[in-house]
Amino acid sequence: MKRIYKIITTVSVLGVLTIGACENGLQEETFSVYDENTLTKPQHGEQGVRGVYAALKDNGGFGYYAGYLYWLYEYPADAVTTAVTARQGVQLDQLTYDATNAAINDVWTSVYRMISRANEAEALIKKIDYVKNGSSEQVKNQNIGEVRFLRALAYYDATSLWGDVPLLLKSSSEFTESDENPALTPKAEVEAAIIADLEFAESNLPPSYPPAEVARATSGAAKALLVRLYMRRGEWQKAADKALEVMNKNYDLRTPAEGGIVSLFDTGNRSDNEFIFVLKSSNEPGAYGINSNSFGINSTPWDLNRGWGSFPIHLQFYSLFDKTDDRRNLLTGKFTSLYGQVISVPKEFGGEGGTAPDTVLATYVYNLKYPHVNNYNYAGFNNVTIIRYADVLMMRAEALNELNGPNQESIDVINAIRNRAGLSSIQLASYSSKAALRDRIFEERFKEFFMEGRRRDDLIRWGRSASNGSNPLLKFKEKVVPTLRNPSTYSDNVDYTVYPYPQNEIQSNTSLEPSVNNGRVK
Repeated sequence: MKRIYKIITTVSVLGVLTIGACENGLQEETFSVYDENTLTKPQHGEQGVRGVYAALKDNGGFGYYAGYLYWLYEYPADAVTTAVTARQGVQLDQLTYDATNAAINDVWTSVYRMISRANEAEALIKKIDYVKNGSSEQVKNQNIGEVRFLRALAYYDATSLWGDVPLLLKSSSEFTESDENPALTPKAEVEAAIIADLEFAESNLPPSYPPAEVARATSGAAKALLVRLYMRRGEWQKAADKALEVMNKNYDLRTPAEGGIVSLFDTGNRSDNEFIFVLKSSNEPGAYGINSNSFGINSTPWDLNRGWGSFPIHLQFYSLFDKTDDRRNLLTGKFTSLYGQVISVPKEFGGEGGTAPDTVLATYVYNLKYPHVNNYNYAGFNNVTIIRYADVLMMRAEALNELNGPNQESIDVINAIRNRAGLSSIQLASYSSKAALRDRIFEERFKEFFMEGRRRDDLIRWGRSASNGSNPLLKFKEKVVPTLRNPSTYSDNVDYTVYPYPQNEIQSNTSLEPSVNNGRVK
């Protein structure tokens, strides 16, 4: 941590303020982290907040939520796979990764860069007298709430991916010697800090912003992230109650009359009442390096629109969808290639099939949730979904089932998602046990949230519930092993609920020994 974190902290506020200044069209200025006499205006606090948001797309169009995070959440699961030439992705997809995997290192660095920026921004904002400078304590607390929400999001990802992680909640100017090489903090203690941050955020953030500021954190976003954390912890009543609070905050599902689930992910849909929190991407050509995402070009194949095809999806996943399910239209079931041939899913997987030479049978399908519309332009023009209302609804349905078994409200919530996709309703009488309805919920979640970074967490939570907490990898093993090129890659001696700590971190943080990865790699 020492090497990585010191580099981040000493440049974080510099980057924060120059980014913010550029976005506001202000004269660009660079200040020292410690120049308290200069950084005295509410606008400097606002700029600090903007810099923390910018860390969501660390490393331009690939880093953190702009791309690499989804490698860790999607590749090891059972829908997405990768081309054999993508070595780092193959390691994740086939469970052969170790502490040297570059994607694991990149995500770790991105997570702690955002934490660092959040800590620096919070310290800066607290020292600014907003009232004497024409603003208010309410705005000051809102700015702090945004920063603490983003820090909570970063720590949620860190604990989901690594479990115990270093917990740092202060600026670099307050560091002690032990902070330079921080030890691992127990996951439960980190989660307590996440909860504290989110509770502050939900009390101090507004319910909404003007449309142009759609990507800012709201009180609803803080509540929804709390729901996600309570679900992971198996605190079903807290999750159900907090989800209900979100349901009372004026969100809704995009309806079939509005274009339904497919139009939700249309490039032109920049703001929708179903999006609770998103990574904002530029809608301007040429924005790749500064304000976009890599999903468009990575999600689709060359034959479709000169995409890179980095996230091929198994044909078996396509076969799970009913032909009337609108969500299937977010996959490349059939398309005409750049070379004039029709690429079609074989009939045995639910497609139309076809014969050569006019038709080529697909070996994979691809995700269309992030359209890539400009050939050779790497920019992704979609806002990347981080939390959406459909997820909150499904989490409440799951929590209520875990509390009470099959119940009409859970059925109604599932039906709202199914009906929006053009499917018929399910009936309460068809589910005689908690396990049966749980399986239905996770089936619907699989089809609703593919390539939104939820599947790995879902498999682990499903396994924990199905085994009464004794085997969180029960469903992960059941679903993932059949998709491996070599099933013997899976080892019962590896804890796939956590990743290895990056080798770079072990080498730079004297509090960590190589043995810290025992049981995390084969």
